[in-house]
Amino acid sequence: PLRTGSNIEAEALSLLLKQKLAGRFALYFLDFRHIVTGGRALISSISEYESSVGEKLPFRPEGFTVQKGNISLILYDDHISNRLRQNWTIAHELGHIFLSHTSDGKKQQNEANRFAAALLIPEAVVRFLDCSLGRDILPEEMTRYFPASFTACSKRRAELRGTDYFPTDAGAELVKRLFSPGSAAPSEALSDFENAVFFK
Repeated sequence: PLRTGSNIEAEALSLLLKQKLAGRFALYFLDFRHIVTGGRALISSISEYESSVGEKLPFRPEGFTVQKGNISLILYDDHISNRLRQNWTIAHELGHIFLSHTSDGKKQQNEANRFAAALLIPEAVVRFLDCSLGRDILPEEMTRYFPASFTACSKRRAELRGTDYFPTDAGAELVKRLFSPGSAAPSEALSDFENAVFFK
């Protein structure tokens, strides 16, 4: 079926609202290896899968999905230590599942990438930050709010620039969960984040 960008954004928002998100940096710290899928998918590493089946895979892509009946198993390459690359890989595979892809052509790959961008960097939150700051939030600032790389944030910023935005109830709900009354303003939050110390 033909999917518009707004359909894909809606699917991604629906999945985000299944998560327990609260606080302005909740998206940044969301661990996609343990994302709640509502029973649509299981997520595991390739190493765990190889250990459970007792043999090595003949290839090791960054990620892929195995379909068994109604269950989808997403496998990601845990040899890649970059959390943001793992996030993108898992989000892309979730796109294939939540968009009900039955083939793996260029169109499906593009849709899965669009889903991943909407899941990792939801438009409603970007627009809220733009309004709160009184200007477009910069890609380097976006990396403090979203679990995505500078490159992904730059692409998303460019994609959203100059396009119309139509608010939705789901988008408003996500923004409310992340930026409830009493939270620091984004400009203050960015300053807090810069001065914070995080342990890996």
